[in-house]
Amino acid sequence: MCYTAGMRSEEKVFVVGVGPGELPFMSMHGAVLLARAGRVLVDATVSQAVRNYVKAQCAEALKADADFVKEIAPDQTDFSKQALSAKGDIVYFKRVEEWGGLPRCCLNLPPECRVILEPLPLLAEGDHLALIEGKQAVRLQSHGTLAHTLKKKKRGLSGQRVVVTRARTQSEDFTRSLAERGARAIAVPSIKIEPHTDRESIVDAIAGLNGYDWVIFSSANGVDMFFTLFFRKFKDMRDFGGARIAAVGPATAARLEALRLQVDVVPKVFTGKEVAKAIDKFDALENRRILLIRPEKGSADLPKTLEDMGAIVDDIPFYRTVSEQPEVMENAALRSEGADWLTFCSPSAVKHFHAQYDLKEMTHQFTGLKLASIGPETTNAIRELGLEVTVEAEPHTVPGMIEAMERYEDERRGF
Repeated sequence: MCYTAGMRSEEKVFVVGVGPGELPFMSMHGAVLLARAGRVLVDATVSQAVRNYVKAQCAEALKADADFVKEIAPDQTDFSKQALSAKGDIVYFKRVEEWGGLPRCCLNLPPECRVILEPLPLLAEGDHLALIEGKQAVRLQSHGTLAHTLKKKKRGLSGQRVVVTRARTQSEDFTRSLAERGARAIAVPSIKIEPHTDRESIVDAIAGLNGYDWVIFSSANGVDMFFTLFFRKFKDMRDFGGARIAAVGPATAARLEALRLQVDVVPKVFTGKEVAKAIDKFDALENRRILLIRPEKGSADLPKTLEDMGAIVDDIPFYRTVSEQPEVMENAALRSEGADWLTFCSPSAVKHFHAQYDLKEMTHQFTGLKLASIGPETTNAIRELGLEVTVEAEPHTVPGMIEAMERYEDERRGF
């Protein structure tokens, strides 16, 4: 890595392809990189829509000073000067017709500086996705990197356009996993997460934590919202008290464990009824006081099952999902080009996406469109619209949904 001209060893240059055509396309990974960039360089030949989008996003992040976003001529000779004078990662948006080698401007960088192409090209059979160091391509070896082989004869999700409808704050890992498999992730967030308006019930629940035997978290969003509000009242995790903890699914459990909290129960099947059964097996529910932390419009199955088994339940909505307005580029590209897959991770995502796009009409317009659901409740929301899902995740997680989509594509192609 390069230590010269102020560029630290962990900093990289990301070359993000945009376009081609009148309806520009930027990968979700490009949008994620934009939020954490040290400087943004924009090829002057990209469309005005892209330039407006980049500047608007940077302005939202309070980065829109005179130097932060800079337009440069294609293959400009002072690219290396612009890159090396920045603090943090460089994100360079370049208009592309098709991917080949490094843009000429990146060849001026010192050989130790890392340049990563995104999206990466589909390579010939036997080749690998590559991290480019200066002028030399090397095969990626390290854990968690883009080290999958992409065959000329596509397998799995390679080359598939996959729409991610999750909230922007939740979609980074999902879109990164899709990119690792050679898919083109299209971010069309249909929801965003907000604190619930019933503040009094939330305050009372947090203040009375010591009175509960169990606290059940129904989602990672619930974990995030609960502890955001918890730390407004308390300064120490010890104030959580001695209640046991249950999580509906491994992603929720992982979020709790990251806070150094022990999760006592995670059911093998991630549904409300199975949570209640798993808790009762661990610790009989009769007369147990339970705080259930969930969204405004969660399923009634879990609180009903808990009460039927003798528990005393405070069912408190800590957050709500509201409609997210899609960006102009995302909206136009999806409406005109369609996609191969639509993915849904909650009933609310189905509801709000349908309000924006009309799912039935979209499936008629794009007859090859496939629907992926994360679990039974989301599947039911799709069926209520008179549609069927193509695949349902098993287990009911994002990795489970990606694997189900890959299996479907491989079976369809005869692998």
